[in-house]
Amino acid sequence: MSSKTPAIRASLALNTSLSPQGRLRLLGRRNCCEQLLDRHHAIQERELMITKYTIKPQSGHQTVFRLGENGIAWLGLEILRLEAGETWQGTLADVEAALVALSGKFAVAINGARSAEWNGLGGRPDIFSAAPWAVYAPRNSRFKVTAESKLELAIATAPCDQDLPPAVIKPEEVRVVNVGAANWRRDVRLVIPPGSPLSQRMIVGETINPPGNWSGIPPHKHDQITNKENFLEEFYLYKAKPANGYGVQVGYKEDQEETYIIHNDDVFLMQNGYHPTVAAPGVTLGYLWVLSGDSKAYNIVTDPRFDWVSSAEAILKEIQR
Repeated sequence: MSSKTPAIRASLALNTSLSPQGRLRLLGRRNCCEQLLDRHHAIQERELMITKYTIKPQSGHQTVFRLGENGIAWLGLEILRLEAGETWQGTLADVEAALVALSGKFAVAINGARSAEWNGLGGRPDIFSAAPWAVYAPRNSRFKVTAESKLELAIATAPCDQDLPPAVIKPEEVRVVNVGAANWRRDVRLVIPPGSPLSQRMIVGETINPPGNWSGIPPHKHDQITNKENFLEEFYLYKAKPANGYGVQVGYKEDQEETYIIHNDDVFLMQNGYHPTVAAPGVTLGYLWVLSGDSKAYNIVTDPRFDWVSSAEAILKEIQR
């Protein structure tokens, strides 16, 4: 393992006050985290890695991608589509979860070291209409979701070794930021920001990208651990308005590049490289994004060829005042 992970090494040090059984359990968690870190460092050495998934047009529960598969070290994603009155139950081991209502209303009951129950959550018809309702479910808990109307719920997971309380995030608690200018302006909703104490590793938000506009500008990346950058896996779960519209997902680094067409219900997992996005003319893109890594620090590096964009943004905003 890299010597750049002293925090993890320290947090996983054996506690001699534990019973033999406790030490074995802690050793198992340490070995698991070491394996995740090994995959993380292997990712850093690979070619550009943007993986495209498509959510299937079906009801019920589906797994989009799993934590630990195909080199995925820090994120998992599941989708839940229920009719009013239907229920679904999930169990979390050493992972935390963010439940984000993409559309519809729901109730949730969480049982674990700390239990909680809420109803009447959600209600927006789609991602474009309003900020979301979200729920944080802690590790080593069970949760039951009950749809109070037709419901689409995203369930993002990340490795966790801290015991945090369940929490609900209301739309009025979501900070909305107007980011960019001109044809790279977009609205960013910060559901669980980098500095939030609600989660250990996950950063959660949404972006609404106006027609023809770019997002992720200036292009940035977060695929290494340095004094300026932090490794974070990230996914974008896209909705298009109209639903038959499209956008373009770009990924590049140095002399490598990849380009994908974005359709409604596509998911892109970013593990390497710069990853800007553009919506086609006449098409609004809305997307849920989640980041996770060993550290929650949102330290990113922008493509130096586009450093001027930040200066131009400040000038344009001053002119428009």
